[in-house]
Amino acid sequence: MKIVFKPSYGMIKHSETNENLALILSLLVAENSTLLFSFYERNMHLCDASKQKFIIDRCVFVNSEWVLPWAETIPHWDESNMPPKIIWFSATEKEDILQAIEIDNLFRCVVIERGGEFKQYSNVLFHQEYYSSTDEEDYDYYLGFTNKQDFLDNALPNIKERFKVSVTE
Repeated sequence: MKIVFKPSYGMIKHSETNENLALILSLLVAENSTLLFSFYERNMHLCDASKQKFIIDRCVFVNSEWVLPWAETIPHWDESNMPPKIIWFSATEKEDILQAIEIDNLFRCVVIERGGEFKQYSNVLFHQEYYSSTDEEDYDYYLGFTNKQDFLDNALPNIKERFKVSVTE
């Protein structure tokens, strides 16, 4: 596992299982906070009934907020050139986090204090894959985060206890 810091965010390059990824996510959430995963409302029909129920039962907010640390791009918009509706659903227990990852492995989520307003999120977490060659089977996974100070102060010591980590500034 390698941690790299960019100007406005950090990234953890990893090859972890979904179970370990769920553990890492749980280490990035403070005790009085919760993790809200996003899911495009327009894609609900692509999920089976149990996944739809999982998302809807845990829905906290529906909005069109862009949270990633780079500019929004029009291809993410709906056919009517409007930003898509995003369902933000909570996952606090490790089993729920694992299920959210399995619904969308390339997820984005926010950390928010329990009972807080959406705009008060303290961290954005996102999972990306980057191809390291032209061979589409050769790619690396990165878990990104926007609150670098919280990561360094709180999450990194716990992650270092459980995983082999190198840090690049």
